[in-house]
Amino acid sequence: MIIDKIKDLLTTKVSRRSFLKSSATSCIALLGLTGCAKEDEKISVEVITEEPSIIKEETHTKIITPREKGTISRQTCPRNCPDTCSIISEVKDGRITYITGDPTNPLTAGGLCAKMNHYLSWVYHADRVLYPMKRVGVKGEGKFEQITWDEALDTIVEKTKQSIDKYGPETVLKYYYSGTIGFVQNYGLPHAFFNKLGASDILATVCATTGAAAIPYTYGINRSINPEEFATTKLYVSWAVNEATTSAHSVKYIKQCKENGGKVVVINPMRTGITHYADIFIQIKPGTDAALALGVINYIIENNLQDQDYIDAYTIGFEELKATASEYPLERVTEITGVIAEQIIEFAKIYAKTKPSVIKIGTGMQRNTNGGTIIRAVTLLPAVVGTVGAAPNSGFFYSSGGYWAANEKAINGHELLENPNRRLINMNQLGMALTGQMETTKELPITTLMVFNSNPMAITQHGKLVREGLEREDLFTVVADIFRTDTADYADILLPATTFFECEDITQNYLGHYLRHNTPAIKPLGECKSNSNMFNALAKRMGYNEPLFDMTESEAVKICLASDTFMAQGITYDSIKEKGWVKLDIKTPFADKKFPTPSGKIEFYSEKLKNAGFHPVAEYVPTAESKDGSPDLYAKYPLSLITPHAKNSLNSQMHNVPQIQELTEEPFVYIHKDDATKRGITDGDSVNLINDRGTIKLVAKVTSTITKKGTIISLSCPWPKLSEGGKSINEITSDKVTDMSQGSTYHTNLAEVTK
Repeated sequence: MIIDKIKDLLTTKVSRRSFLKSSATSCIALLGLTGCAKEDEKISVEVITEEPSIIKEETHTKIITPREKGTISRQTCPRNCPDTCSIISEVKDGRITYITGDPTNPLTAGGLCAKMNHYLSWVYHADRVLYPMKRVGVKGEGKFEQITWDEALDTIVEKTKQSIDKYGPETVLKYYYSGTIGFVQNYGLPHAFFNKLGASDILATVCATTGAAAIPYTYGINRSINPEEFATTKLYVSWAVNEATTSAHSVKYIKQCKENGGKVVVINPMRTGITHYADIFIQIKPGTDAALALGVINYIIENNLQDQDYIDAYTIGFEELKATASEYPLERVTEITGVIAEQIIEFAKIYAKTKPSVIKIGTGMQRNTNGGTIIRAVTLLPAVVGTVGAAPNSGFFYSSGGYWAANEKAINGHELLENPNRRLINMNQLGMALTGQMETTKELPITTLMVFNSNPMAITQHGKLVREGLEREDLFTVVADIFRTDTADYADILLPATTFFECEDITQNYLGHYLRHNTPAIKPLGECKSNSNMFNALAKRMGYNEPLFDMTESEAVKICLASDTFMAQGITYDSIKEKGWVKLDIKTPFADKKFPTPSGKIEFYSEKLKNAGFHPVAEYVPTAESKDGSPDLYAKYPLSLITPHAKNSLNSQMHNVPQIQELTEEPFVYIHKDDATKRGITDGDSVNLINDRGTIKLVAKVTSTITKKGTIISLSCPWPKLSEGGKSINEITSDKVTDMSQGSTYHTNLAEVTK
């Protein structure tokens, strides 16, 4: 039996070791990332406190042995993280007593990140919302009183019907994203209610849709290699990725690549933990990646380093690419990117001459107003050197999301939607929508807002506008959450949501080819309801009687599993529920050299791209907030602000967990020492970050290595209420959208720092 095997694998092995700077490094130890370098080989740089330390020491593995009377249960972390870890929990007397990584899953391999290691404090947090609540204070004050589910549902139905009677169903807006990424609880059943209602939908483009839109112009479809193959490639290029923070389990493959004699190149505005492995570290100006990619292509072609046989056989538009790339000589690329010519040449040579090679394309660089063009330019490189489809460990990796194959559309109620052209609201511009600054909301306002799986007051750009919108007295707001977040403080009705330990679901990860099942470990605490049960109850109270609204979680999971892909591999509900996960049989992408583009080949020149209004090859376009893109604004705010993820939180989640708070420094901003000196700022000073969208207070961290002159870095998006002045970094981030798919632009910001 699977459970018996798990019990055999769960052992305790603890060796004496030095204590790492933060408990996040326990994740690194579990992943086998210790013992990385000899003492005399280490780069002498400042401690990168936002990264797990990677230092030489004896491997430390600690996996808790379940108590004899405990019952083992299997879950999947559904956070918006590429790894989507397999979890084993021990339950005793109806309470979870231990959690650990599933050692039988090859990707997770028994390891959990710092966040997951504190999940018990999250589940049993004293501040969990356990009962329906109604607001009794002013909006934003966070004063509530407990009510019954009947009163909560009746109030929601009454207010919703009043709004619909006055404005029609599109006056209602659902706002959600990836607080939970399961096919049932996020992508499936909750949407049946809104489709039946006819509510406005959101354009869910905050994350990776820009890159997903760009890649098909070149290859016809968004397909990436298996990331487990990183270990066997000869050259791993980390382009705008912070693996140790955002995808901890991929780091072991990078380590294996180095151990096997491979090379590592890191391209990033920020010196990250993974630069410890780098043979070349290219510290680039934010938003200039397209220029670097085209400059590298130009050098490769000028020096006849391209794979011409591959190009002749499998691509079109090479002459157009050659002409376009020639516009990016070394001098121009250096001026744009801040990367010296010697590094550009070094990277171009090693990339052209080393095979197999993989470029890991980060989602961060697409979060610029020129993000689609950036991804397009970078993904041309593998085709120039002929690595796409050449081998399992060759080409590029963007996301495994292109292989998601669940049948969630069968449970999302799309057939109930009467108006397929209903209004779409870009989630990146929620503040504009709620304050009537969108054309589509001037005559038809949003009067009912229902939020689940998200905390827009923390994660949505231009926070001042979001706050102004939520303060509207004529806006009826419903929030379903685990905690009283900043968004929940504005709710008229607050509904108690379950954690993933209290509901059933299935997930696929976007780092790897795994399908996972999530079994409820415990019953819902208090009167909490899962998203599916919550919205089904609301649908019935609205008088909807479709069978979907009587569907149980188990029934929904079984329907999601009934896809051609899963059935062809013999995956059944019982088999995946027992094991908890299955590795899908995914073939090497483009191994047959067939590309579903209009030409059937890789398209260096794309008519579709041209017809969409873009350069048919690629080009460098300055971001909307930059020295070249907005010189007048730059004169006022001369620092480029980027906002990468932090290691101890996941977007806006986990910030209120006591153990995480102990590990986490107060919100800070990295500033280069030259920029700090010019402004009279010293390390540890309280400073103001300012632009036309607002002002926030942070602590200055002065550095000479983590960021370049002219770039400032603030990590993650903590709850505003837990930040000084009640404002966090997204108070001042841009709500502009990207060139392709209208995605988020968290890294297109100009700002100033003052004492």
